[in-house]
Amino acid sequence: MLEPLSRGGGGKCKVPPTLNISWVLATSICIWFLFIHAPPYLLAKDYIQPLLYVHLFGAYSVYLACVHNTLLTPSTFGGAARPFHIWIGRAGLVLGVFGFITGFILTWFIYDASNDLGFSIGITYGGVAQMHVQIMGYRAIRRYQDFKSQIEAGEYENQDELIALEDEQDTQLSIHIVAMINLFALACGIPALIRVGAAIGNAYLPLLFVGAYGISYLMAKPIMKKLKASRAAARGEGLTSEESELNQNSFGFDQYFSLSMNK
Repeated sequence: MLEPLSRGGGGKCKVPPTLNISWVLATSICIWFLFIHAPPYLLAKDYIQPLLYVHLFGAYSVYLACVHNTLLTPSTFGGAARPFHIWIGRAGLVLGVFGFITGFILTWFIYDASNDLGFSIGITYGGVAQMHVQIMGYRAIRRYQDFKSQIEAGEYENQDELIALEDEQDTQLSIHIVAMINLFALACGIPALIRVGAAIGNAYLPLLFVGAYGISYLMAKPIMKKLKASRAAARGEGLTSEESELNQNSFGFDQYFSLSMNK
């Protein structure tokens, strides 16, 4: 899901910038929900709807694809992770659509949604959020690839047009990165957070959602810094002081929120 920020490094293995405490927290929620909480809950059922297996396959696939792709970015292992990142990401997105459709059918047409209306609404909101960020992220990466092709084909008249194309390319890549991290930490995490809220008290749900948004912001921040630094290096924009470096690598909450809400 995350396109490479650079292919340099001479094959040197670099630690992915998303391998931080935010990724560990988001992954811990995923592992707890998928492999600790869910199995006993499912095994306790006397009967499981066959469609639920399809839903679970799709939901597990997209969630685990997010875990993988936010750790092994395309530039990991000197670019060796790129094909795995691309194909696992594509498979996760496609199977995520099946997970959403089957989950919606189960919630509103097979099960009695009124038994726990709050959960039914919450889980549906999570599915809609999942579809939103999946579409936004896919659309952004396609646009990124279009701008990249234009640059590689030399379809620009002068340096100013090249810079404009590069800026558009970086904008679309930024939207893609933020959308996919939101898919991981927020959209896929909503069912898990609802279960956590049920365990500790639903009054804590708003705080849990704010915390998840904070996790996604902190996960995106180092990648956005790397993107800005890579572009500056490619343009030969040397940083002359500590202050200029901070300005070059800054990525504030307002920028993140703007990318998150980008249509």
